[in-house]
Amino acid sequence: MKLKLTLIQYSPKWEDAPFNIDRVGEMLHYIESAKKGATDMIVLPEMWATGFSMNVERIAAFAEDILSWMRQLAASTSALVTGSVAVKEDSRYCNRQYWVLPNGETGHYDKRHLFSMSDETQFFHAGEQSCRFVWKGWNIRPVICYDLRFPAWCRNTKTQPYDLLLCSASWPAVRSDVWSSLLKARALENQCFVVGVNRVGADGNGLQHLGESVIYGPKGETIGKIAANEEAIASFELSLEDLQRFREKFPVLNDMDTFFFTS
Repeated sequence: MKLKLTLIQYSPKWEDAPFNIDRVGEMLHYIESAKKGATDMIVLPEMWATGFSMNVERIAAFAEDILSWMRQLAASTSALVTGSVAVKEDSRYCNRQYWVLPNGETGHYDKRHLFSMSDETQFFHAGEQSCRFVWKGWNIRPVICYDLRFPAWCRNTKTQPYDLLLCSASWPAVRSDVWSSLLKARALENQCFVVGVNRVGADGNGLQHLGESVIYGPKGETIGKIAANEEAIASFELSLEDLQRFREKFPVLNDMDTFFFTS
């Protein structure tokens, strides 16, 4: 089975969801993969519509409009659409990765590892459970940005194996080498494809981001990449059969430790 992924790398306007929704819509308007049935999955960065802001009351107010637009995009393209959004649930705020199916069904994962050095822990509630969803016959595991630094959390398992690790991020340029190293490490140790989608440009705090959105294969090979500092949409195709053949030829996952992750 093939899976065609479309990655969106761009520079969001700080805390301005209406502008960013229109901007991404414009970018998609001109490309072939935005046509119905042309791609299987559209992947957006972390907090793609607002930027990685701690102004939670303001940015979470846009959550319903953002999710509504993601549903419209999924329906119009027949693709799964995924990206991170700040949401308010009861009295708490979450950094939530949504995946939206063309029929409107929606799932989500709440970011487990909050970036304390930006005070994310002061404003957001950490997720408590890992998630896996199935799309087009692929088992897909979502994580968000800082989660990448915690291999036990990202670990493939015998009981709930996945084929694709999907990471939406707002990863700063100052640690760009770490970004590529961690993505490649997660691909190698979990014998899977890894997709990392990152923003570009300066955020509202003046922090620069290079983008460098990328897909790595299970051997650590680069399947596709978007250049640094470039606003772009790019599509790449993955083969589940190629992954399964490699796993059969070099069955590392058969020898993995069995353990349980506890808080």
